[in-house]
Amino acid sequence: MNPVFRRRALLGVTAIAAAGAGMAGGLFALRHWRDGTGRDVPGMAEAATTFFATTLPDPAGTPQAFSQWKGQVIVANFWATWCVPCREEMPHFVKMQDQYGKRGLTFVGIAIDKPERVSRFAAEIGVNYPLLVGDMSVFELARKAGNLGDLLPYTVVFDRTGKIVARRTGIYTEATLAPIIEKLL
Repeated sequence: MNPVFRRRALLGVTAIAAAGAGMAGGLFALRHWRDGTGRDVPGMAEAATTFFATTLPDPAGTPQAFSQWKGQVIVANFWATWCVPCREEMPHFVKMQDQYGKRGLTFVGIAIDKPERVSRFAAEIGVNYPLLVGDMSVFELARKAGNLGDLLPYTVVFDRTGKIVARRTGIYTEATLAPIIEKLL
């Protein structure tokens, strides 16, 4: 067998195995962390503490402490400009921020991307909520909140006391997110 072909085949099999492991981790995260009931799940309190101790820059480079939004209902969304499902759900978030913002809701987008791309995309769709920017290390914050597969989009909902009450891998729409938010406002 051609050595170049053999190497490519091995890389392909390795990539497929890694993707399968990531999906298994993601399914584990969905099964064990996605719960809109507010029940205590092991690790929730520690994950919330980590979030509120985190400071990330906004797209302009200004450090923003996540703790500044404590006392509000917070929807923290991990996303990237290159993530198609992320781009699909963000207009829902813009609409919901308009609808519920005066009642104490704050969306916080945590982009795993380059600041200039984030700024450009935010301007295109009219993002009306705070955006923070981080590199791939931001996945560690998402992992602590149950995103074991490093999947995007990933969303964490906090009540006014800072307790994590819901997490979701995949798209949130108004229909799926509004019932959770309305109970918290």
